[in-house]
Amino acid sequence: MEMDESFDIAVIGAGPAGSAAAWSAAAAGRNVCLLERNEKPGFPVRCGEGIGIRSLTEHSDARPEWIKREITGSVMVAPDGTKVTIADIDKSTILDRERMDYDLSQEAVKAGAQLFVNTPVIEVIRIPGGRYQCRCPQRTVIAKIVIIADGVESRIGRALGWNTCLAPDDIESCAFTRVTSPLIDQDSCVFFVGSGVAPGGYAWIFPRGNEEANVGLGILGTHCAAGKPGKLLQEFINRQLPGCRAGALHCGGVPVTRYIRPLVRDGAMLVGDAARQVNCISGAGIAYSLFAGKIAGGAAAEAIRADGVHYQALTKYEKLWKQRYGKQQERSFALKDFVIHHTDDAFLNRIAATLVKKKSGRIGYLTVFLSTFSRHPLLMFKAFKLFG
Repeated sequence: MEMDESFDIAVIGAGPAGSAAAWSAAAAGRNVCLLERNEKPGFPVRCGEGIGIRSLTEHSDARPEWIKREITGSVMVAPDGTKVTIADIDKSTILDRERMDYDLSQEAVKAGAQLFVNTPVIEVIRIPGGRYQCRCPQRTVIAKIVIIADGVESRIGRALGWNTCLAPDDIESCAFTRVTSPLIDQDSCVFFVGSGVAPGGYAWIFPRGNEEANVGLGILGTHCAAGKPGKLLQEFINRQLPGCRAGALHCGGVPVTRYIRPLVRDGAMLVGDAARQVNCISGAGIAYSLFAGKIAGGAAAEAIRADGVHYQALTKYEKLWKQRYGKQQERSFALKDFVIHHTDDAFLNRIAATLVKKKSGRIGYLTVFLSTFSRHPLLMFKAFKLFG
Protein backbone atom coordinates (compact mmCIF):
# COMPACT_ATOMS: atom_id res chain seq x y z
CA MET A 1 0.00 0.00 0.00
CA GLU A 2 1.38 3.40 -0.97
CA MET A 3 2.05 5.98 1.71
CA ASP A 4 0.32 9.35 1.51
CA GLU A 5 2.60 12.13 0.27
CA SER A 6 2.42 15.36 2.25
CA PHE A 7 2.91 18.90 0.94
CA ASP A 8 2.25 22.41 2.10
CA ILE A 9 0.35 23.23 -1.11
CA ALA A 10 -1.15 21.06 -3.85
CA VAL A 11 -1.97 22.71 -7.19
CA ILE A 12 -4.44 20.91 -9.45
CA GLY A 13 -3.87 21.61 -13.15
CA ALA A 14 -0.67 22.70 -14.93
CA GLY A 15 -2.11 25.31 -17.27
CA PRO A 16 -0.88 28.92 -17.02
CA ALA A 17 -2.79 29.59 -13.78
CA GLY A 18 -1.73 26.38 -12.06
CA SER A 19 1.92 26.53 -13.10
CA ALA A 20 2.17 30.20 -12.11
CA ALA A 21 0.69 29.35 -8.71
CA ALA A 22 3.06 26.42 -8.17
CA TRP A 23 6.06 28.52 -9.19
CA SER A 24 5.08 31.44 -6.95
CA ALA A 25 4.53 29.22 -3.90
CA ALA A 26 7.65 27.11 -4.45
CA ALA A 27 9.81 30.19 -5.04
CA ALA A 28 8.69 31.39 -1.60
CA GLY A 29 10.14 28.23 -0.07
CA ARG A 30 7.00 26.09 0.30
CA ASN A 31 6.75 22.36 -0.35
CA VAL A 32 4.53 22.24 -3.44
CA CYS A 33 3.19 19.61 -5.82
CA LEU A 34 1.64 20.28 -9.23
CA LEU A 35 -0.83 17.64 -10.40
CA GLU A 36 -1.51 17.44 -14.15
CA ARG A 37 -3.96 14.97 -15.67
CA ASN A 38 -2.35 14.95 -19.14
CA GLU A 39 0.94 13.46 -20.21
CA LYS A 40 2.40 16.90 -20.90
CA PRO A 41 1.36 20.39 -19.75
CA GLY A 42 0.05 22.50 -22.62
CA PHE A 43 -1.41 19.69 -24.70
CA PRO A 44 -3.86 19.68 -26.32
CA VAL A 45 -4.19 23.41 -26.99
CA ARG A 46 -7.79 24.67 -26.88
CA CYS A 47 -7.09 28.33 -27.31
CA GLY A 48 -6.51 30.94 -30.00
CA GLU A 49 -3.16 31.70 -28.31
CA GLY A 50 -3.52 35.47 -28.67
CA ILE A 51 -2.35 37.94 -26.00
CA GLY A 52 -1.20 41.54 -25.80
CA ILE A 53 2.56 41.82 -25.45
CA ARG A 54 2.20 44.20 -22.52
CA SER A 55 0.06 41.71 -20.60
CA LEU A 56 2.40 38.84 -21.40
CA THR A 57 5.54 40.65 -20.22
CA GLU A 58 3.79 42.11 -17.18
CA HIS A 59 2.75 38.73 -15.81
CA SER A 60 5.55 36.40 -16.94
CA ASP A 61 9.19 36.26 -17.94
CA ALA A 62 8.23 35.99 -21.60
CA ARG A 63 10.63 34.08 -23.81
CA PRO A 64 11.21 34.82 -27.51
CA GLU A 65 10.56 31.17 -28.35
CA TRP A 66 7.00 31.51 -27.06
CA ILE A 67 6.20 34.02 -29.81
CA LYS A 68 4.90 32.48 -33.01
CA ARG A 69 3.79 35.68 -34.71
CA GLU A 70 3.59 39.39 -33.90
CA ILE A 71 0.33 40.95 -35.00
CA THR A 72 0.17 44.36 -36.66
CA GLY A 73 -3.52 44.56 -37.56
CA SER A 74 -7.04 43.48 -36.71
CA VAL A 75 -9.92 42.97 -39.13
CA MET A 76 -13.60 42.61 -38.27
CA VAL A 77 -15.92 41.01 -40.84
CA ALA A 78 -19.63 41.82 -40.64
CA PRO A 79 -22.39 39.29 -41.39
CA ASP A 80 -22.72 40.63 -44.96
CA GLY A 81 -18.96 40.31 -45.55
CA THR A 82 -18.04 43.97 -45.06
CA LYS A 83 -14.48 44.19 -43.70
CA VAL A 84 -13.41 46.83 -41.21
CA THR A 85 -9.67 47.22 -40.56
CA ILE A 86 -8.72 48.42 -37.07
CA ALA A 87 -5.58 50.55 -37.14
CA ASP A 88 -4.52 51.42 -33.60
CA ILE A 89 -4.27 48.01 -31.97
CA ASP A 90 -1.99 47.35 -29.01
CA LYS A 91 1.06 45.27 -29.82
CA SER A 92 -0.12 41.68 -29.75
CA THR A 93 1.28 38.24 -30.37
CA ILE A 94 0.22 34.70 -31.11
CA LEU A 95 1.82 32.31 -28.66
CA ASP A 96 3.08 28.78 -28.88
CA ARG A 97 0.96 27.62 -25.94
CA GLU A 98 2.37 24.11 -25.95
CA ARG A 99 5.86 25.51 -25.47
CA MET A 100 4.81 28.22 -23.03
CA ASP A 101 2.73 25.95 -20.80
CA TYR A 102 5.47 23.34 -20.68
CA ASP A 103 8.12 25.95 -19.86
CA LEU A 104 5.97 27.46 -17.12
CA SER A 105 5.56 24.05 -15.49
CA GLN A 106 9.33 23.53 -15.68
CA GLU A 107 9.93 26.91 -14.05
CA ALA A 108 7.78 25.68 -11.16
CA VAL A 109 9.92 22.54 -10.99
CA LYS A 110 13.13 24.59 -10.98
CA ALA A 111 11.71 26.62 -8.10
CA GLY A 112 11.25 23.38 -6.14
CA ALA A 113 7.74 22.15 -6.98
CA GLN A 114 7.20 18.46 -7.75
CA LEU A 115 5.33 17.90 -11.03
CA PHE A 116 3.25 14.76 -11.43
CA VAL A 117 1.92 14.20 -14.96
CA ASN A 118 -0.63 11.56 -15.98
CA THR A 119 -2.10 12.24 -12.56
CA PRO A 120 -5.80 13.12 -12.70
CA VAL A 121 -7.29 14.11 -9.36
CA ILE A 122 -10.33 11.93 -8.77
CA GLU A 123 -11.44 13.37 -5.46
CA VAL A 124 -10.50 16.06 -2.95
CA ILE A 125 -11.87 15.94 0.57
CA ARG A 126 -11.12 17.85 3.74
CA ILE A 127 -9.78 15.62 6.47
CA PRO A 128 -9.27 16.09 10.22
CA GLY A 129 -6.77 18.80 11.02
CA GLY A 130 -8.08 21.02 8.19
CA ARG A 131 -5.88 19.41 5.53
CA TYR A 132 -6.95 18.26 2.08
CA GLN A 133 -6.64 14.76 0.70
CA CYS A 134 -6.23 14.64 -3.10
CA ARG A 135 -6.86 11.13 -4.36
CA CYS A 136 -5.30 10.14 -7.69
CA PRO A 137 -5.06 6.71 -9.37
CA GLN A 138 -1.35 6.30 -8.59
CA ARG A 139 -0.98 8.27 -5.36
CA THR A 140 -2.73 10.16 -2.60
CA VAL A 141 -1.53 13.66 -1.78
CA ILE A 142 -2.16 15.43 1.52
CA ALA A 143 -1.86 19.23 1.55
CA LYS A 144 -2.58 22.09 3.91
CA ILE A 145 -3.80 24.27 1.03
CA VAL A 146 -5.15 23.28 -2.37
CA ILE A 147 -5.15 25.60 -5.39
CA ILE A 148 -7.71 24.52 -7.98
CA ALA A 149 -6.86 25.23 -11.62
CA ASP A 150 -8.77 22.38 -13.25
CA GLY A 151 -10.48 24.39 -15.99
CA VAL A 152 -14.00 25.45 -16.85
CA GLU A 153 -15.60 22.23 -15.60
CA SER A 154 -13.95 22.60 -12.17
CA ARG A 155 -15.29 19.34 -10.83
CA ILE A 156 -13.02 19.75 -7.80
CA GLY A 157 -14.34 23.23 -7.07
CA ARG A 158 -17.89 21.93 -7.17
CA ALA A 159 -17.02 19.08 -4.80
CA LEU A 160 -15.59 21.58 -2.31
CA GLY A 161 -18.75 23.66 -2.17
CA TRP A 162 -18.59 26.21 -4.99
CA ASN A 163 -21.49 26.67 -7.37
CA THR A 164 -19.76 26.07 -10.69
CA CYS A 165 -22.94 25.86 -12.79
CA LEU A 166 -23.02 28.15 -15.82
CA ALA A 167 -26.18 29.61 -17.34
CA PRO A 168 -26.48 29.16 -21.13
CA ASP A 169 -25.77 32.89 -21.59
CA ASP A 170 -22.57 32.56 -19.59
CA ILE A 171 -20.66 29.95 -21.58
CA GLU A 172 -19.35 29.77 -25.12
CA SER A 173 -19.14 26.33 -26.71
CA CYS A 174 -16.02 26.41 -28.85
CA ALA A 175 -14.42 24.39 -31.63
CA PHE A 176 -10.79 24.85 -32.63
CA THR A 177 -8.29 23.51 -35.13
CA ARG A 178 -5.00 24.48 -36.73
CA VAL A 179 -4.88 24.97 -40.50
CA THR A 180 -2.31 25.59 -43.21
CA SER A 181 -3.25 27.67 -46.25
CA PRO A 182 -1.67 30.32 -48.51
CA LEU A 183 -4.92 32.32 -48.12
CA ILE A 184 -4.19 33.24 -44.50
CA ASP A 185 -3.38 36.88 -43.74
CA GLN A 186 -0.22 36.48 -41.66
CA ASP A 187 -0.21 40.02 -40.23
CA SER A 188 -3.74 40.39 -38.86
CA CYS A 189 -6.16 38.66 -36.54
CA VAL A 190 -9.47 38.37 -38.36
CA PHE A 191 -12.81 38.17 -36.53
CA PHE A 192 -16.12 37.17 -38.11
CA VAL A 193 -19.52 37.87 -36.54
CA GLY A 194 -23.08 37.02 -37.47
CA SER A 195 -25.77 34.45 -36.76
CA GLY A 196 -24.78 32.45 -39.83
CA VAL A 197 -21.17 32.15 -38.65
CA ALA A 198 -21.21 31.91 -34.86
CA PRO A 199 -24.55 32.81 -33.23
CA GLY A 200 -23.98 34.77 -30.04
CA GLY A 201 -20.20 34.64 -30.50
CA TYR A 202 -17.60 35.00 -33.25
CA ALA A 203 -15.22 33.04 -35.45
CA TRP A 204 -11.54 33.86 -35.76
CA ILE A 205 -8.37 33.29 -37.73
CA PHE A 206 -5.14 33.95 -35.80
CA PRO A 207 -1.94 33.61 -37.88
CA ARG A 208 1.07 31.65 -36.62
CA GLY A 209 3.47 32.17 -39.54
CA ASN A 210 4.53 29.78 -42.33
CA GLU A 211 0.99 29.78 -43.83
CA GLU A 212 -0.38 28.40 -40.55
CA ALA A 213 -3.18 29.74 -38.34
CA ASN A 214 -5.37 28.89 -35.38
CA VAL A 215 -8.97 28.84 -36.57
CA GLY A 216 -11.97 28.50 -34.30
CA LEU A 217 -15.34 29.78 -33.23
CA GLY A 218 -17.47 30.02 -30.15
CA ILE A 219 -21.25 30.09 -29.94
CA LEU A 220 -23.31 31.12 -26.96
CA GLY A 221 -24.78 28.28 -24.93
CA THR A 222 -28.32 29.41 -25.75
CA HIS A 223 -27.62 28.69 -29.44
CA CYS A 224 -25.76 25.43 -28.98
CA ALA A 225 -26.68 21.80 -29.69
CA ALA A 226 -24.66 18.61 -29.75
CA GLY A 227 -21.99 18.79 -32.46
CA LYS A 228 -23.01 22.26 -33.64
CA PRO A 229 -19.73 24.14 -32.97
CA GLY A 230 -17.72 21.57 -34.93
CA LYS A 231 -20.20 21.60 -37.81
CA LEU A 232 -20.20 25.41 -37.99
CA LEU A 233 -16.41 25.50 -37.85
CA GLN A 234 -16.09 23.09 -40.76
CA GLU A 235 -18.53 25.17 -42.83
CA PHE A 236 -16.60 28.33 -41.93
CA ILE A 237 -13.26 26.81 -42.97
CA ASN A 238 -14.71 25.57 -46.24
CA ARG A 239 -15.93 29.10 -47.06
CA GLN A 240 -12.94 31.11 -45.92
CA LEU A 241 -10.00 28.76 -46.53
CA PRO A 242 -11.01 26.30 -49.25
CA GLY A 243 -8.46 23.57 -49.91
CA CYS A 244 -6.60 24.15 -46.64
CA ARG A 245 -4.96 21.40 -44.63
CA ALA A 246 -6.58 21.12 -41.19
CA GLY A 247 -5.39 19.37 -38.05
CA ALA A 248 -7.35 17.65 -35.31
CA LEU A 249 -10.56 19.24 -34.05
CA HIS A 250 -10.73 20.16 -30.36
CA CYS A 251 -13.86 21.31 -28.55
CA GLY A 252 -14.44 22.84 -25.15
CA GLY A 253 -16.19 25.52 -23.16
CA VAL A 254 -15.14 29.07 -22.31
CA PRO A 255 -16.82 30.87 -19.39
CA VAL A 256 -18.04 34.38 -20.16
CA THR A 257 -19.34 35.44 -16.78
CA ARG A 258 -18.33 37.11 -13.55
CA TYR A 259 -15.56 35.57 -11.48
CA ILE A 260 -16.74 33.23 -8.73
CA ARG A 261 -17.22 34.64 -5.24
CA PRO A 262 -15.55 33.86 -2.96
CA LEU A 263 -12.31 32.87 -4.65
CA VAL A 264 -11.15 31.37 -1.36
CA ARG A 265 -13.03 28.89 0.82
CA ASP A 266 -11.18 27.74 3.95
CA GLY A 267 -7.87 26.41 2.59
CA ALA A 268 -9.01 26.02 -1.02
CA MET A 269 -8.52 28.59 -3.80
CA LEU A 270 -9.86 28.87 -7.35
CA VAL A 271 -7.78 30.28 -10.22
CA GLY A 272 -8.07 30.64 -14.00
CA ASP A 273 -11.05 29.26 -15.91
CA ALA A 274 -12.10 27.37 -12.78
CA ALA A 275 -12.60 30.79 -11.17
CA ARG A 276 -14.20 32.25 -14.35
CA GLN A 277 -11.32 34.74 -14.69
CA VAL A 278 -11.79 35.70 -18.31
CA ASN A 279 -12.69 38.66 -20.52
CA CYS A 280 -16.38 38.14 -21.19
CA ILE A 281 -16.36 39.88 -24.58
CA SER A 282 -13.38 38.16 -26.18
CA GLY A 283 -13.09 35.01 -24.08
CA ALA A 284 -9.38 35.79 -23.55
CA GLY A 285 -7.97 34.58 -20.25
CA ILE A 286 -4.22 33.95 -20.48
CA ALA A 287 -3.18 37.22 -18.83
CA TYR A 288 -5.85 36.87 -16.15
CA SER A 289 -4.68 33.31 -15.41
CA LEU A 290 -0.99 34.22 -15.15
CA PHE A 291 -1.76 37.07 -12.75
CA ALA A 292 -4.24 35.08 -10.67
CA GLY A 293 -1.92 32.10 -10.36
CA LYS A 294 1.02 34.22 -9.33
CA ILE A 295 -0.79 36.08 -6.55
CA ALA A 296 -2.72 33.00 -5.37
CA GLY A 297 0.53 31.05 -5.00
CA GLY A 298 2.11 33.96 -3.15
CA ALA A 299 -0.84 34.29 -0.77
CA ALA A 300 -0.83 30.55 -0.13
CA ALA A 301 2.88 30.59 0.68
CA GLU A 302 2.38 33.50 3.06
CA ALA A 303 -0.52 31.72 4.80
CA ILE A 304 1.59 28.71 5.81
CA ARG A 305 2.79 29.32 9.36
CA ALA A 306 4.65 27.24 11.92
CA ASP A 307 1.42 26.78 13.87
CA GLY A 308 -0.70 25.91 10.82
CA VAL A 309 -2.52 27.83 8.11
CA HIS A 310 -3.47 31.48 8.60
CA TYR A 311 -6.64 31.38 6.52
CA GLN A 312 -7.19 35.13 6.64
CA ALA A 313 -3.93 35.59 4.71
CA LEU A 314 -5.42 33.67 1.80
CA THR A 315 -8.02 36.38 1.25
CA LYS A 316 -5.22 38.69 0.10
CA TYR A 317 -5.46 36.84 -3.22
CA GLU A 318 -9.06 37.87 -3.82
CA LYS A 319 -8.37 41.46 -2.76
CA LEU A 320 -5.47 41.79 -5.21
CA TRP A 321 -7.43 40.14 -8.01
CA LYS A 322 -10.35 42.51 -7.48
CA GLN A 323 -8.06 45.55 -7.44
CA ARG A 324 -6.26 44.60 -10.65
CA TYR A 325 -8.90 42.98 -12.84
CA GLY A 326 -12.21 42.90 -10.96
CA LYS A 327 -13.68 46.09 -12.39
CA GLN A 328 -12.37 45.30 -15.87
CA GLN A 329 -14.07 41.93 -15.85
CA GLU A 330 -17.31 43.38 -14.48
CA ARG A 331 -17.36 45.82 -17.38
CA SER A 332 -16.77 43.10 -19.95
CA PHE A 333 -19.56 41.01 -18.44
CA ALA A 334 -22.04 43.89 -18.44
CA LEU A 335 -21.17 44.80 -22.04
CA LYS A 336 -21.54 41.19 -23.15
CA ASP A 337 -24.81 40.84 -21.32
CA PHE A 338 -26.64 43.69 -22.99
CA VAL A 339 -24.91 43.49 -26.38
CA ILE A 340 -26.12 39.92 -26.94
CA HIS A 341 -29.66 41.08 -26.22
CA HIS A 342 -29.64 44.29 -28.28
CA THR A 343 -27.76 43.55 -31.50
CA ASP A 344 -28.56 41.50 -34.58
CA ASP A 345 -27.06 40.97 -38.05
CA ALA A 346 -28.74 44.03 -39.54
CA PHE A 347 -27.38 46.22 -36.75
CA LEU A 348 -23.84 44.86 -37.19
CA ASN A 349 -24.01 45.39 -40.96
CA ARG A 350 -25.06 49.02 -40.50
CA ILE A 351 -22.17 49.69 -38.15
CA ALA A 352 -19.69 48.12 -40.57
CA ALA A 353 -21.09 50.15 -43.48
CA THR A 354 -20.62 53.34 -41.47
CA LEU A 355 -17.07 52.48 -40.49
CA VAL A 356 -15.78 51.60 -43.97
CA LYS A 357 -16.65 55.12 -45.11
CA LYS A 358 -13.99 56.43 -42.75
CA LYS A 359 -10.30 56.48 -43.62
CA SER A 360 -8.87 53.12 -42.52
CA GLY A 361 -5.90 54.71 -40.76
CA ARG A 362 -8.28 56.56 -38.47
CA ILE A 363 -10.37 53.59 -37.39
CA GLY A 364 -9.48 52.43 -33.90
CA TYR A 365 -11.33 50.51 -31.22
CA LEU A 366 -12.67 53.76 -29.77
CA THR A 367 -14.18 54.64 -33.17
CA VAL A 368 -15.81 51.22 -33.37
CA PHE A 369 -17.10 51.59 -29.82
CA LEU A 370 -18.61 55.02 -30.39
CA SER A 371 -20.11 54.13 -33.77
CA THR A 372 -21.74 51.06 -32.29
CA PHE A 373 -23.22 52.60 -29.18
CA SER A 374 -24.17 55.99 -30.57
CA ARG A 375 -26.79 54.26 -32.73
CA HIS A 376 -28.40 52.76 -29.66
CA PRO A 377 -28.97 55.39 -26.92
CA LEU A 378 -29.72 52.81 -24.23
CA LEU A 379 -26.44 51.03 -24.90
CA MET A 380 -24.56 54.32 -24.92
CA PHE A 381 -26.07 55.29 -21.58
CA LYS A 382 -25.17 51.94 -20.01
CA ALA A 383 -21.67 52.05 -21.50
CA PHE A 384 -20.97 55.48 -20.03
CA LYS A 385 -22.26 54.28 -16.64
CA LEU A 386 -19.86 51.33 -16.81
CA PHE A 387 -16.80 53.35 -17.81
CA GLY A 388 -17.59 56.52 -15.95
